[in-house]
Amino acid sequence: MSKPLTPRISPSQKRSIARQEQILEVAAVLLEKLGPAALTTIRIAEDVGISVGTLYHYYPNKEAILHAMGQRWLQQMANTLKQDEQQSPANLHDFAELFVSHMHQLYKKQRGILHLVQAMFAIPQLMPLDEQHDELVINHVANRLEKMGVKLPLTERQRIGRTFHETSHALLLVVVNQSKPRGSKTLEELKRMLQTLVVSFT
Repeated sequence: MSKPLTPRISPSQKRSIARQEQILEVAAVLLEKLGPAALTTIRIAEDVGISVGTLYHYYPNKEAILHAMGQRWLQQMANTLKQDEQQSPANLHDFAELFVSHMHQLYKKQRGILHLVQAMFAIPQLMPLDEQHDELVINHVANRLEKMGVKLPLTERQRIGRTFHETSHALLLVVVNQSKPRGSKTLEELKRMLQTLVVSFT
């Protein structure tokens, strides 16, 4: 039997909304420290400073908390891609560089991003979030290529978008867990790789 993923309440008061956000923030810090397997509602409640019963008033189980974190990640991703759309790069090289810069800022802000992505991929109930995440980025790249004059069918642009996404996603997860000097080098290598990739495909 699958566990419920929706919050028990939809808070409307500022205090309740703030508490819900606090739970997600604390869960993200613990997820980064412990990983999804060791993350428990008891530990989350302790670090928030509330009882487990109060925690369950907001989220019925750990999976519901991870699901809410995944939904928030998708919304932040959508906002970042919208910001990317507002830029007007002069060419495909500039597009790849801007894309990587915007995404890097997003990945840096999300605590426990590697474990969250692993949970979205491994926990059956969270897998739809992983699929939505992929589609969001792939279609963004496909649409941007069309607007920049790449005359290829949609399926081909989506193919490029998938390669673009999987390459950037994998390396950005590495970058945010590296030291600053090593991360900067990996980031520059990612930019050059995507610039070569997008030009060679088009």
